[in-house]
Amino acid sequence: MTSKTVDKALSILDVFTVDSPTWGLRELSRRVDINHTIVHRILTTFEEKGYLYCNPDTKKYELGIKFIELNNVVEEHLNIFDLIQPIMKKIAMDAGESVVFTILDDDEGVFVKIAESEQKVRFAESVGKRNPLYIGASHKVILAHLPIDHQVKIIDQGIQEEDRHISSKEELLALLEEIKQKGWCYTAGETFDDVAAFSVPLFDNKQMIMGSLSIAGPRYRFSLEQCEEILPMLKENIDKMNSILSKVSFPSRRNFTSTKNL
Repeated sequence: MTSKTVDKALSILDVFTVDSPTWGLRELSRRVDINHTIVHRILTTFEEKGYLYCNPDTKKYELGIKFIELNNVVEEHLNIFDLIQPIMKKIAMDAGESVVFTILDDDEGVFVKIAESEQKVRFAESVGKRNPLYIGASHKVILAHLPIDHQVKIIDQGIQEEDRHISSKEELLALLEEIKQKGWCYTAGETFDDVAAFSVPLFDNKQMIMGSLSIAGPRYRFSLEQCEEILPMLKENIDKMNSILSKVSFPSRRNFTSTKNL
């Protein structure tokens, strides 16, 4: 198998997301801009190996059981979720809101773990959900700790795509500097209209930004003032999280070389 074939195959897998979990052959071919005969051949191979499943009723493809197996391999190898889950759950109980662990992967933020509170109305989002780094507290606090040139590249991409979350490059860069200096970020109504979130950064074993920990809930009961009151409790637990994360190498894609001291 050539590198071009591998690249085409992976580009096909990349379009299967939480927002678009199923694809027909023709629409998938148009999306990745690859001849449908080639796409069909790749899909057939993935289906035979268990990576994709073709629904016999809809004739559409979706991710297969094989990815659950691979996810279990990753979690078992990392062995950190067993350690951080109790910390996240304690924060969720103390704060009365959901706690979200987000990682940086290929210039996007990905929700990888969520600990729910006991509230009846609470933050509801899927593990695996991706968003650009300029949207929402959990992502902006990551973007704030990237090198300036990397920030500009990501912001320029958002401007090119005419994303409504960017009013101007200058304003966003100034906000990111403010977030970095404070060490936390609060947003309301960015990722979801009725959701507010309060986030702090997380660093890996090389003191490089790797993600964030956020408390999220309905904006009507989760104001900036309330967030500032629970900041000491959150920072105390963040020290525990960073202590755990500093002992492992997290397998996410991070295309930069900046540390938290820069």
